[in-house]
Amino acid sequence: MIVQVLDHALVREAFDELARAGIPVVTVLTDIAGAERLAYVGLDNRAAGRTAGFLMGGLCRTAGKLAVVWGGQLYRSHEERESGFRSFLRNERPDLECLEVITGIDDHDVTRERLGEMIAKHRDIVGIYCVGGGVSGAADAVRNAGLARPITMIAHNFNADTKPYLLSGTIQAVIHQDMTRIASTALDCLCTRQGVPGHIGIPIEIVTRENMMHR
Repeated sequence: MIVQVLDHALVREAFDELARAGIPVVTVLTDIAGAERLAYVGLDNRAAGRTAGFLMGGLCRTAGKLAVVWGGQLYRSHEERESGFRSFLRNERPDLECLEVITGIDDHDVTRERLGEMIAKHRDIVGIYCVGGGVSGAADAVRNAGLARPITMIAHNFNADTKPYLLSGTIQAVIHQDMTRIASTALDCLCTRQGVPGHIGIPIEIVTRENMMHR
């Protein structure tokens, strides 16, 4: 099996049952703690979050507040990205204040509504980091706010949803993971029954409006 799962006790128990049945499992995109699995194939998500922090710190030219949107704390990948993002900025740009994280459950409408409420409450937001899905909702919230000054937005995954916002300049950069490479590597692990104790890293790519034509 190749799975993307929440890091939850019931899921870990299911992994143990699969292991006892001799069924190998590879986790992709997000890993799970202490589970019987063959390998994890995906980004180093803490490094991806620090990369987002590096980009945010370089693109935000003034002090201000930052909004962080994630799918929910049960996604280990989201937790690691958010932690890496805050860690980098805490050391390199302490003048950028991360507000309380917004849970958008990777949904367009929920993200648009909750982020819109935060922007209305904090008019000095200068940046938004979208840790997971619901990116189009976040971008719409920014456009609907009609702020006079631009907001720097960093998101994940270059796809049909994020491409239009990169083109329009609503999103400045996307941290990308090659899904074809992830799928191929995961299948190789299953076919050979060979994994690694840690994880099989996929390169962190940065896509902007100026280089997206090469994707």
